[in-house]
Amino acid sequence: MSEHIDILIENGNIIHAETKTIQKGTIAICNGHFVAYDPTVSYEIGERIQADGYYVSPGWIDSHTHIFKDATEPGFAADLGLIPMGITSTIDGGSSGIATWPIFKSHIVDANYLNIFYSINVSPAGQITERYPENVDPRYYDVDTLKNIMEKDAEHARGLKLRYGAEVVEPFGNDVLDKTIELADTIGCSITLHVTNPPCPMEEIVSKMRPGDVICHIYQGKRSTILDEKGEVKKAVWEARSRGVYFDSADARINHCYKVIRPAIAQGFVPDIISTDLTQNGIFSNMCWGLPVVLSKWLNLGLPLEEVIADCTYQPARIHHLPNGIGTLSQNAAANVTIFSVEDRNFHLKNRMGEEFDGEKMILPQVTIINGKIRYKNLYFPF
Repeated sequence: MSEHIDILIENGNIIHAETKTIQKGTIAICNGHFVAYDPTVSYEIGERIQADGYYVSPGWIDSHTHIFKDATEPGFAADLGLIPMGITSTIDGGSSGIATWPIFKSHIVDANYLNIFYSINVSPAGQITERYPENVDPRYYDVDTLKNIMEKDAEHARGLKLRYGAEVVEPFGNDVLDKTIELADTIGCSITLHVTNPPCPMEEIVSKMRPGDVICHIYQGKRSTILDEKGEVKKAVWEARSRGVYFDSADARINHCYKVIRPAIAQGFVPDIISTDLTQNGIFSNMCWGLPVVLSKWLNLGLPLEEVIADCTYQPARIHHLPNGIGTLSQNAAANVTIFSVEDRNFHLKNRMGEEFDGEKMILPQVTIINGKIRYKNLYFPF
């Protein structure tokens, strides 16, 4: 009797995100995991996918979204919105705090096909609306409850989230970031730090961040940015990177600025992670749309395809310590796969800063496989 394979993806252009290389090949999946494939062996195959002419990569990770549907205004339906975008895993960026975490865990994390991870907001209520900022007063930080969440749900919890924008933190004094770092040190976790519209110079912020922390919206253009008055990436930013601090694009509608992006990447300061900061108001909008469009934008900005895909697969999985081999195509890893095409297609974007962007090549998801199950297939993809 022949051996069994649930899904065989044949003749695809396989992107190995760890090494940023592409080679023609075949991928086999059985019982939710990648398995070895020997073309000389006769197999019973459940489904063959002919991927000739398409790219095959580890399942895409959108490592900054807001998916606390029905409990927060920015939250949208995760499976419905993200799976057709080629996304197999996502990290919610602080939608829930300790007061709302139980509902977030039971109704979002445990109730979707997607692999869902999250950062806990330092605000007990989380980020429930875009109408006004969350309360990040350090007097209300609850070390014991936060530590209990991190230990109880170590598989999914990925550290703390602080929005360090002037509109959020100025009512609470100058030590919010310092107190958050103390909190993270006590708990033993990383911080994801929002830096759009910072209350102090960017170099002061990045100098405080620790190895393993993630600074998101790093190409923002409000108040102090990563560039100095000469348009050069600040020395403190380079030093933070060399120290082990990571940088996430988290573009969103207003958290990116081409006057910062273009000089920065010309100097070699490219993102460690590409993500969206997608919300109910941003999804499918011309300003952001979702991960395929954001990835396409970075491809058109000049990043090689292999690097773009690594920045939404292997890199976020490595940086955020995602389990089960997520972000790779390694044998025995959980079988998360995105099959996509790169096509000549003009597109136009306009962000909330009034900047416009035109692209010529579009990355189009075709098939989404989550933990060994096909959860989406484009109608135009070969049957």
